[in-house]
Amino acid sequence: MYSLTAPRNGAVLSYLIIDGDDVGGKVEAHLLANDVDSFVASSKEISASIDELVDSLNEIPGVYVVSAGGDSVLARIDNPDIGSICDRLSDLQRPGKFTFSAGMGETLRESFVALRMAKAAGKRRAITYPRDS
Repeated sequence: MYSLTAPRNGAVLSYLIIDGDDVGGKVEAHLLANDVDSFVASSKEISASIDELVDSLNEIPGVYVVSAGGDSVLARIDNPDIGSICDRLSDLQRPGKFTFSAGMGETLRESFVALRMAKAAGKRRAITYPRDS
């Protein structure tokens, strides 16, 4: 389900970006249907999921949440236990309600590229920025 490759060449991961999958489309559907109640309920569900993600990430030694808002989280990672991060991310997926993808890399740019790769590869996964051998 969740897979994350260890960094090559002994690189230390520095950033984690998490972003909700298909959140924009779900929210837009409520707006187009002029359904305020569903929009509010969906927004609360997204916020609760992000809060749960943040709380869980903050429990992992060496992971520090820098920012959280909307359906996204940015965290700084120092000496990560990649297995713990992947286990937490996998446990927090809520198929049918809220799923997310994640990217990890040494820089914000690398993390963002890895996130886009996770989304392009089918979503609901975490990818580490690939390094040349």
